[in-house]
Amino acid sequence: MNFIQSKRLKQRNEGLKDLEKSLENKEKTLIIHYSCESFVNLFGRSPRITSISIRNLQTGQTISFSIHIQAQINRMDFNNLSDEDYDKLEYYMLNEFYEFAKERLKFKWIHWNMRDTNFGFEAISIRFRILGGSPLEIDIENRYDLPRILSKIYTYDYEDHGESGKLLSLCARNEISFRDALSGKKEAEAFANRNYLDLHKSTLNKVSIIESIIEKTENGSLKVKVKPKEIYGLTISGLREIVANNWILNLAWGIFIFFVGYFVQKYLN
Repeated sequence: MNFIQSKRLKQRNEGLKDLEKSLENKEKTLIIHYSCESFVNLFGRSPRITSISIRNLQTGQTISFSIHIQAQINRMDFNNLSDEDYDKLEYYMLNEFYEFAKERLKFKWIHWNMRDTNFGFEAISIRFRILGGSPLEIDIENRYDLPRILSKIYTYDYEDHGESGKLLSLCARNEISFRDALSGKKEAEAFANRNYLDLHKSTLNKVSIIESIIEKTENGSLKVKVKPKEIYGLTISGLREIVANNWILNLAWGIFIFFVGYFVQKYLN
């Protein structure tokens, strides 16, 4: 049992344990990120997927599945795709992704906010079903949402969202290169303009960025917006909680208050 306890420290320890668990076998740890159509003005339709990039944390080897590459394999002009062409290429792309994932379902999959049907593993699964495919299920317990882990370790306010989102803001703070990475807004514009190559490069860059953030978090060198007193819960309310949760500190505080009161009363008398 830890000598010093508080909700903040408990949450931080949970985050550190989640990180350690995700990295316990780096040879079987993958970083995944993908780009897709904007969520806006789809009128309930699921967003089309443009590219998926996956990097092995041990070897650094990266594999990509993208409309840009698939169009070239099928000898099609990716700058002039009809909706029917896109559906066909997207199906081939997602089928290759699931073929890759089939032998790695038990691996650890680290991602950035891929946690719902708008943007996430479920969103990829839904798209493949719509296109006529049969997706595989990557175990939920093997999915690790890095922003959630960072929120536990450093508090939710570890970085400002800003215009470009927390990922790119964190890059700027830590001097991590993000030359080819696009913000969500820029990615939506790139899709609308059929700049699939830019989206492909952005996705590749982002798995590299996520790897750098993981490394800095693991070695304790990640720079965040919040101060150490907030990270460790050493605010006034946090210190009160720490004292209240430890009988030794509580007793020491009681004795301290008793003697302060005693000497103040003696002085006044």
